[in-house]
Amino acid sequence: MRDLLTDPRLVRYLLLNVAVSIVTALIVMSVWTFFVFRDSPAVLDANGAPVQIASSQLRVGAVVAAGDLQNERVTIEHTGQQELSLVGWRLRDGSGIEFRFPALVLHPGGQVSVYTRQGDDTVSELYWDRQVAVWTNGETLTLLDSNGDVQATFVVP
Repeated sequence: MRDLLTDPRLVRYLLLNVAVSIVTALIVMSVWTFFVFRDSPAVLDANGAPVQIASSQLRVGAVVAAGDLQNERVTIEHTGQQELSLVGWRLRDGSGIEFRFPALVLHPGGQVSVYTRQGDDTVSELYWDRQVAVWTNGETLTLLDSNGDVQATFVVP
């Protein structure tokens, strides 16, 4: 075993293997970063003008069971580092129907689900109390802050 570790050809081979592994990992990480973190597509207002999206602490995680009133919900995730009050924030569908958030504070890493159907609000589940489903496939959901600024958009799959 000692002879193998002192063999200069083996040491060169091992160093080459390490170098190739590092270069390969860097290339893979660069490609992944390019596709995951590149700019999101432009959001347009009703007149077709681009809407500037502010750097938000919230993101729409998912729209679940679009079109099914009993199970339909939107999941909002808090990605920031500080508590965030959702008072005055709104979810808006493509036709302008809005849900207004009640007095709710999200902690870093927290999330809240907004159900379309009727129900009793909890700290992690809010209910819109609608009689019909809101979301449809291909529709754009918009999350607006208390100033009416777009903080996130999400296209319903």
